[in-house]
Amino acid sequence: MVSMSKTESQTASVGLLEMAGVFFKVGATGFGGAMPMLALVHTEVVQKRRWISQEEFDEAVMVGQIMPGPIAVDAITHMGYRLRGWPGAIVSWFSFILPSFLLMLALTLLYVQYGGIPQVSGVFKGLGAAVVAVILSAAWRMGKPHLKDPRSAILMVAAMLALLLLQVNVVLLVILAGLAGIALFRKPSDLQMGQKKGGAGQMKGGAR
Repeated sequence: MVSMSKTESQTASVGLLEMAGVFFKVGATGFGGAMPMLALVHTEVVQKRRWISQEEFDEAVMVGQIMPGPIAVDAITHMGYRLRGWPGAIVSWFSFILPSFLLMLALTLLYVQYGGIPQVSGVFKGLGAAVVAVILSAAWRMGKPHLKDPRSAILMVAAMLALLLLQVNVVLLVILAGLAGIALFRKPSDLQMGQKKGGAGQMKGGAR
């Protein structure tokens, strides 16, 4: 009860303007795709401000993987909903995509005008190489907390090998990882609770 009241008070204290500012900042300064974006979000909402826990962040990323559309946008919308309901979801979604939309519009106009110039083409190739390093760094930052648990580490390696070597469909991989998580992370107390419920049901049936 105490932890629940603390979580509710922290959620209620997050203002919509503050939320909009944080996600606008991430949308304006994050480069390299979903992973670097999510790494920035993790720094802002989990490490600095502690708006959500690591478990809640992982849940948002999982939802982003399952839902259609960009992973980062889906995950951030989910976080906004957890923090402030539907207003939080709308504010977080809009403030996150707005800077990307404006920047992409400006870059598109510049590329159409000057994209044929060799120097400009070299700039875009250099940015593409740097983005790979940014993605690898973000993947390491997000995956490092899970390496402390051998079961999580095994799942990560197995999923990576399935993607690289077997080219397993991402949706199928997420489903299989979820089923493996049920088997690997089930607590003994969960099994005892299930047995107690089953025994109570049998007693009720016998009493009838």
